[in-house]
Amino acid sequence: MQEDLLGYLLGALEEDEMRRVEKLLRESAEARRMLADLERKLRPLHEDFEVIEPPPSDLVSRTLDSLPPLPPMPGAEAAADESIEPQTQFSNAASAAIESGASTPSLTPVLERGDSLSWTWRDWVGSFTAACVLLAIALPTMVEGRFMARKQACQDNLRQLGMAMTQYVNRNAEARLPSVESAGYQAFAGMYMPRLHAAGLMMDPTSTHCPSIQSNDFWQASGLRPVEDDQIEVADESVDHATLVTLRMLDDAARELERFNQMGATSVAEETAWQRAIARLQWLQQTAGGHYAYTLGVRDGEQFASPRFQGRSSFAVMSDAALLRVVDMDSDEDALLNTAASTSDGLISHGGRGINVLYEDGRVRFIPRESMNQLIDHPLVNHDGRPEAGVNIDDASLAPSWQAPFVHARQR
Repeated sequence: MQEDLLGYLLGALEEDEMRRVEKLLRESAEARRMLADLERKLRPLHEDFEVIEPPPSDLVSRTLDSLPPLPPMPGAEAAADESIEPQTQFSNAASAAIESGASTPSLTPVLERGDSLSWTWRDWVGSFTAACVLLAIALPTMVEGRFMARKQACQDNLRQLGMAMTQYVNRNAEARLPSVESAGYQAFAGMYMPRLHAAGLMMDPTSTHCPSIQSNDFWQASGLRPVEDDQIEVADESVDHATLVTLRMLDDAARELERFNQMGATSVAEETAWQRAIARLQWLQQTAGGHYAYTLGVRDGEQFASPRFQGRSSFAVMSDAALLRVVDMDSDEDALLNTAASTSDGLISHGGRGINVLYEDGRVRFIPRESMNQLIDHPLVNHDGRPEAGVNIDDASLAPSWQAPFVHARQR
């Protein structure tokens, strides 16, 4: 109330507030007492206030007139002789020099009024050094900013895919993630994308491409070329553009290949068509999942199945591209021992600094390269150190699109 009374005295209230305070003063003796007390405290301020007269208008001119005259500036005498022609000045100077017995002065070129600019090699070296220093300071910040932006964009893609996975699970009677078959033409990790598309949950194939790498670099690092340009008509799309692979495309490619497997080839043209059918199915398997790795499934006892969705914070569902060399574990024991240790060497996303991992609870985490082998559940190999399906229901194992859940699985 005291603030309202003070504003009332100073006239700083709105019209409706003034009316409200006036009503309060009429009804409350305490308010009138407080108002009188405020007036008594403010009265000395009004009584002691002195109006300061403005300074006279001629104060500046009078101040300048009272200053002593300035001493003559160097060169003023020369400036006073500007009316004399330059040739006359030179003639007088030369005559004086001759009369004194001095030699004739030599003329040296000078810059007139300093208007011309002339850079020496020292100026160029200094400017170049300054530019190099500025570049050395700014370049790391620019590189780090680009890395962070691409990492964030990749995480956004994984979150979008994670939301589609959650909706898929909610529609599934057994609450399982999109399945990968153990054998056959649907036995590859990238099957998640055709299944999400069939459920109407994912229509944009660019969401499966990591912004930190180019498709050409991805295929070069993987050692796999989707197809040669003369094998199928969609070869150009497989290299530079995201292509939406559907279940219908896979079914058509599988039926065509099965027809050749049953009938065989009796001519060069049929043999060529057979090879084109194989190449098309391989291309679909290699590009369906884009640049991302997906879970290969788990083993529940003796049964192989897609993971049941339980919202676990430690079960990896997807990640950035990580390329591993798939080996024959039965015949190459040395490769088996070195597989887990070499997983970090296969990272190609984000300059090899690490990968983004999408977990079952929807959380996306960036795991640096040096931390990969310190995780309790390595996201890229199973508990046996193999790039295969998990050995139990809590064992996550992710792989690029073309990889089968088992090394010996037949994909066509």
